[in-house]
Amino acid sequence: MGYTPTVNALLRSFTRPPDLEDIPVGQMVLGSGLVAGVLPSTLLMTIGAHAIRNPALYAALLLLYVALLLSIIVRTRLTPWLWRHLWVFLLIISLVCCALQSQISESFLQPIIFLPPLVHAALIYPPGRIALVGMWLLGLMNLGIALNGMLDAQALLLPTFGYGTFMAFTYAFVRMSRQQLAARREAHRLATDLAQQRDYLTQLVAITATLTRDLELATVLEQVAEAGRALANADWARVWLDDADNEQVMRLAAAAPPEHTPLSLPAPASDNEHLTLPLVFKDATIGRLELRANTGAPFTSDKVQLLQPFADAAAVAIENARLYEQARLSATLAERNRLARELHDTIAQGLTAVTMQLEAAGRSFARDPARARARIGRAHELARDTLDDVRRSVWTLAAPLVDGAGLSAALNDLTQRFAERTGLAACYQHNGSTPTLDHAAAAQVLRIVQETLQNVEKHAHAQRVLVISDNDAQGLRVQVRDDGVGFAPEAAPTTANGGFGLLSLRERARLAGGTLRVESAPGTGTQITVTIGRITT
Repeated sequence: MGYTPTVNALLRSFTRPPDLEDIPVGQMVLGSGLVAGVLPSTLLMTIGAHAIRNPALYAALLLLYVALLLSIIVRTRLTPWLWRHLWVFLLIISLVCCALQSQISESFLQPIIFLPPLVHAALIYPPGRIALVGMWLLGLMNLGIALNGMLDAQALLLPTFGYGTFMAFTYAFVRMSRQQLAARREAHRLATDLAQQRDYLTQLVAITATLTRDLELATVLEQVAEAGRALANADWARVWLDDADNEQVMRLAAAAPPEHTPLSLPAPASDNEHLTLPLVFKDATIGRLELRANTGAPFTSDKVQLLQPFADAAAVAIENARLYEQARLSATLAERNRLARELHDTIAQGLTAVTMQLEAAGRSFARDPARARARIGRAHELARDTLDDVRRSVWTLAAPLVDGAGLSAALNDLTQRFAERTGLAACYQHNGSTPTLDHAAAAQVLRIVQETLQNVEKHAHAQRVLVISDNDAQGLRVQVRDDGVGFAPEAAPTTANGGFGLLSLRERARLAGGTLRVESAPGTGTQITVTIGRITT
């Protein structure tokens, strides 16, 4: 009675569903076991038939033995059930092995039929359970030998020790095969994961480069939607951004494909079919990337982790484009304000003076013709000066679109046109390699030189002007020198609507990523230097 709990626990352990993960490793071993179990029995039937008690019963048991082995090796509808209830299979086939052994008076070759059942047990059972199966098979083997009347020590001990050792080696071989299979699977999994991560990182680098290459917000948003859809292998993708007027509302900014119609705002959570990733920039959520999985390809936690870096890169690209758009709008507004001030200070005032002179001439024409003619002459002079101001403003607006490669040619053309228009001795020279500025920075440098030359024309009363650009490993430096009357920079007005527009020049230098320095004194001329790069002055 004291052993009952142990026996019951043992029986329960044999009824647990086995782990089928490593069954494929035994296909070759199972086939070899089948051959090893059947071939000796076949040989005994042909060359040792005299040792068999009942050949017909022996042949029937051998066919049953083969059928049982084939039923678990060859996949049929019964095979999964047998593997999940292996203890039933082992019980039946071990009893068949015992019956076969009891039918033949041979205790050295026939016991090999007990090895295939052990192989099946070694494929899925833990070591302790395999040891119990081995002892069970050795016990039935000795029982079969004894039932045949061979009760001497040699007939029982030699097979026990011989096949017991054989079973131990078989178990070690199967265990090593399972470990090798597990190692190969793990290596294959790691290689697959590394290949997927490498491909993903390659795609992410390429996509990030594409996103940061463009500064147009609409283009960047379209690229984010299309790249997110391709990277996630999604059916469609949508980009939502916070509304500037209402932070509680989100607006649809882009969709891929473009004809996709939004059904609703993105949900904050995700499921296997629908995924919403936050677009976060500097700890602030600026929008969301909404993705819909293709049929049969749901989103997994691993894919979500891989997609989040893309969402972070997309947020940076979107915010960068936003800032560029704001900077461009700010520069446009500044340019409009400058033009408005110039129109008001020069052209509008000039036209007002012309109008006043003509009105006065009209009133005095009858009573004082000479004075009227003088007023008309003065109006003519004012109109000519105003026309010069209009031409100067048009010249300012006519700056070509340039990049770093064309900046030197643009500065040379600008200087030559300035000399032809004003009659001053102006020249340009460049030292060093070709500048490598982008379009925005090159345009700002060109505008700085243009406004400086305009200030020289209006205020400096100079005879000679020299424009010099130097480009080396430290960066680009552009200087405009004149021999005019000069001024005191510290005494110049600081507002953008007065003086020489120094505030406007410094703002342009800042937008170009550089600095501006003004060197002048009354009677010594003026030198304005803009530096782009790491030059320190």
